[in-house]
Amino acid sequence: MEKIIPFKKSEFTKSGTHISSGKYLLELQRDWEKDFHQQFHPYYANVLEGHPVAMKRITNYLEGDNSKYDAGMELIDGKMDIDTNLAIEEFSESHTIYAIGSQLHDDEDNPLFLVKNENLAEEILILKYVDDDKNEEAEPTPKSEIPYSKIKTP
Repeated sequence: MEKIIPFKKSEFTKSGTHISSGKYLLELQRDWEKDFHQQFHPYYANVLEGHPVAMKRITNYLEGDNSKYDAGMELIDGKMDIDTNLAIEEFSESHTIYAIGSQLHDDEDNPLFLVKNENLAEEILILKYVDDDKNEEAEPTPKSEIPYSKIKTP
């Protein structure tokens, strides 16, 4: 289960406000999560995946240009592996933001994990549900299979 979210740099201000809607990134996140839940009811998104460049923009929108933070963990062998990412982070000059609280639930008990995926286009994000209990990981959508003509901006 995944939903493609347009995330073009040209559609946002430097501070993370969506130009046409006037909504800040976290307000848009609420809309994205709501749409995901309506489409895949009863499931809620628990992963937000994007190209490292897109994740860098999220970092800048949330923390500013000179932040010591870095949004999104690296995929390890195509899977989310927090333990390996924590080990890698020990040697990094930045601190990884592994997750943000769900804007739909208004709390941090329902995290939205942030994941970097170099195989995605820089102008999209993918909101998805991954079932941790069954250890099921959804395969990333290859660039060649993403229907850009069907992507609508918020």
